Amino acid sequence: MTRRELLWLTGSGLVGGSALKASEPRNLSYPLRMIEGTVTAPNLLFIRDHFNEPDVSVGTWKLRIEGRVDRRYEFGFADLAEMPSKKVEAVLECAGNAANGSAVSNGVWEGVPMSSLLEAARPAPDAAYVLLEGADSGRLLQDGPPLPYSQLVPLDKCRDTSSLVAFKYNDLTLPKSNGFPARALFQGLYGMNSVKWLRRIVVLRAGDQGTVFDRSGMNRLYNRVTRQSGADRITRVSSVQVKSAIAWPTDGLKLPAGHYEIWGFAWSGGGAIRQLSISVDGGKQWNSGKLTSPANPYGWVRWSYEWNAKPGDYALMSRAKDATGSEQPLTRDPARKDGYELNWCMPIHCSVR
Repeated sequence: MTRRELLWLTGSGLVGGSALKASEPRNLSYPLRMIEGTVTAPNLLFIRDHFNEPDVSVGTWKLRIEGRVDRRYEFGFADLAEMPSKKVEAVLECAGNAANGSAVSNGVWEGVPMSSLLEAARPAPDAAYVLLEGADSGRLLQDGPPLPYSQLVPLDKCRDTSSLVAFKYNDLTLPKSNGFPARALFQGLYGMNSVKWLRRIVVLRAGDQGTVFDRSGMNRLYNRVTRQSGADRITRVSSVQVKSAIAWPTDGLKLPAGHYEIWGFAWSGGGAIRQLSISVDGGKQWNSGKLTSPANPYGWVRWSYEWNAKPGDYALMSRAKDATGSEQPLTRDPARKDGYELNWCMPIHCSVR
């Protein structure tokens, strides 16, 4: 480890700079009711691994930029940390997060705009996509080869100045399980695109085949499957759908009669949340909730609703609408045959006595 890397890590609060130990793949999230304010604490970030967590050393980590570019280059962590950086607030949600689920987090990410890295590499005029490759690897398919985790993202999205190679979260180094030393971060896209433990950026043109993305079988995952006229229409899942979740009360809770605050979060990949409605009778009648934090195009908003709870059985539902007019659906589209974009209004049942 160089002196620059040691000084940077010491100032960032990371103890030591040794390799991070590998762990088994994890799918872990925490109840939304544990979140104070609007920012998810680093220890409450949800974790979704496809393969074992890789061994990563600050001293040996490198990021390569290559493919259909005029200039291929490689740099280390200390180089990245000294480049001009920016901060963005963004929701990160698992594409398979359940309706009213907790596999979602919101925080302030800091990193180097991917656009500046690509600009230095000078993509070819016909470049259209970017392959992002992580340091973790394994088999996605039983009969497939062990290959690195990868995702394919449109070049235009990578050139958005809010798209980052992030190395900090809430002013601290990234937690190792969430991509340390550096990861991709795309505002408005589902979490699988924000590749953790990023080590390679490959610029491609439309039609390029035979990449690790195709050979690993990743192109078969994270697809929207809609049954139409007896045939399946398959498109790629990408932008986060408008959604809200009730953090409190929890499902099955029994309460004495009284005055309560129903609260939770709402977010969208299409724009800031503008309206939040609440129903206590399973969607028959709706009332306006209160947005209790500033609206943010890609971060979530906290909301609340004052409820005078009288004895009875209740089905609580929240429904969000964003700045584009997109509104959370009341039910799942029956034509959908996949397990992604689960954003319908899920009832929370509770009883008051």
